[in-house]
Amino acid sequence: MKRAHAFNGALLALSLAFAGIPASSRAQAVKSNETIKTEYQYAAKVVCSLRFPHQDGTLAKGVYRTIVNIHNPTRKRFSIAAKVALATEFGSDPGPFSVTPFKKAELQADGATELNCFDIAGYFCPINGVCVDFAFLEGFVVIKSPEPLDVVGVYTARHSNGEVETMDVDVVPERKLSEAVELTPPEPKSEIKRHMEFPAKGSPAFGGKEPPK
Repeated sequence: MKRAHAFNGALLALSLAFAGIPASSRAQAVKSNETIKTEYQYAAKVVCSLRFPHQDGTLAKGVYRTIVNIHNPTRKRFSIAAKVALATEFGSDPGPFSVTPFKKAELQADGATELNCFDIAGYFCPINGVCVDFAFLEGFVVIKSPEPLDVVGVYTARHSNGEVETMDVDVVPERKLSEAVELTPPEPKSEIKRHMEFPAKGSPAFGGKEPPK
């Protein structure tokens, strides 16, 4: 399954600026109340068509979905952390929300969990009171763990109308990387101030036209 450079972070930064959010502001984290000491990192590729098929020219027009499966092969129970890093246009300003805060998950001995496209999009709602409603997104889920994991990406694709046409399973390699990950309390949904569609209607991602219904 071919991968391509995808998400245009410059457009997102511009959209946020027009939305009244300074492009220089990063996701402001409230003081951390927990730290996870990690020894391993996994970067799983994600390609997600959410509200509409991909049609911005970076990938062939169609519907793409990703599931990242995470398995704890040990006999220990421990916490892991994951964040999302959007793929931006090479050389562009990455924009304020290109890398999300970490979220925590507990893995029981021999237990497993997953992140699907809608879970991944949920990392962007809210950040600083703003929810980004993606039509499609591309990037990486970055997983940090104190113990080795089994991490597998499952990728499917189909035409805009139709059933699945291709499926790929990719084992994500581990990287030995010691790091203390600071977790911040999630923002309550009650503090959401606005929703922002991305790409915006009429943007170059849709060829200047309204997105399909």
